[in-house]
Amino acid sequence: MKNKIILKKQDLTSLSWSHIRSSSGTAGTFLKATKKSNGKKIYYKLSNYSDFEGITGHECVNEIIVDRLLNILGVEHLSYSLIHADVNIDGNIYDTYISASEDFKKEHENKIALDKFYSLEKNEKENPLEFCIRMGFGPFIYEMMAVDFIICNRDRH
Repeated sequence: MKNKIILKKQDLTSLSWSHIRSSSGTAGTFLKATKKSNGKKIYYKLSNYSDFEGITGHECVNEIIVDRLLNILGVEHLSYSLIHADVNIDGNIYDTYISASEDFKKEHENKIALDKFYSLEKNEKENPLEFCIRMGFGPFIYEMMAVDFIICNRDRH
């Protein structure tokens, strides 16, 4: 999936939406779904959803804006698409936009959340930033913090 906006409405009512996804790490706060497409696993994410209000917010649009910003800045990142689609949540059909990205993991590759890795591998009295620097993640962490500052990201999990 290369940074694109798909305006022609897609029928994605067959996707199963959940706060929980089948992977390690945190799922975040937005409903997510997955599906295989052309041999690749695709992750889909909705904007904010509640049983009372339905789908609200603009988080999916934010993903494509940040994708484009990171392209301009030359920051390596996961590419997103923005898709106009019908989705089915608990038997209700919604006309909305969703974001989509390819799975960044290779087949049979595992991942672990950074906070869990830190807990398992830290040295005594080593703070998370010191740990990341020791592990060789320093440049990535500083880049991530700068981008999060620019975009006012509070969703780092």
